[in-house]
Amino acid sequence: MHKAKFKYILIAIVLLLLILYIHHTILIHKCSDITYASEYYTTTGIFNKNKLYKIDSYYLKFSDGHESTLVITGIKKSPPHRVVSYELTLIKNKSGTWKMKSIKEIPYQDTDFNTQ
Repeated sequence: MHKAKFKYILIAIVLLLLILYIHHTILIHKCSDITYASEYYTTTGIFNKNKLYKIDSYYLKFSDGHESTLVITGIKKSPPHRVVSYELTLIKNKSGTWKMKSIKEIPYQDTDFNTQ
């Protein structure tokens, strides 16, 4: 009886590790797209203090193929849910995926010219 429990626990652990590995591999593959990587780094993470609820707009400010700077505007996840802008710097590593180098909040400017 004790060996059967151990066997099931071992199988469960192996399956869990396999699922985590597959998830990580898929995430790495998706982060080769700069738009997905910028959305991932600004809308996910438990300890992300710059977390956005959703991205309203983003534009590429600078790119040389290995380092890119994007300006991202969205609704902040934490209350008060105000509109903020961030300057996000990403670096492309050897495997072709984008990693976040830095993020800083910049003054938000409303680009909607129809409001007065």
